[in-house]
Amino acid sequence: MVQDLGEGSLMSYFNKGNSKDNIKDKFYQEVDSELLNFIDKKLDFYNKMTEDKINLMFKNMWFNELYDQQVRGI
Repeated sequence: MVQDLGEGSLMSYFNKGNSKDNIKDKFYQEVDSELLNFIDKKLDFYNKMTEDKINLMFKNMWFNELYDQQVRGI
């Protein structure tokens, strides 16, 4: 189900020196931390994009890039 946990902190808890409950507790804590971090980043991005000045700047940059590629061929 989970494709790539890598060699990071999640997998470091899965060792024979820890009890199953200890591994589970640490695993759950790390998952919660990662989820909160993910949500914080998305919320920060959302907050920035709802500011009129930043929203307009982002849309202008994106439009200009696509216009140059699609219409001007550069």
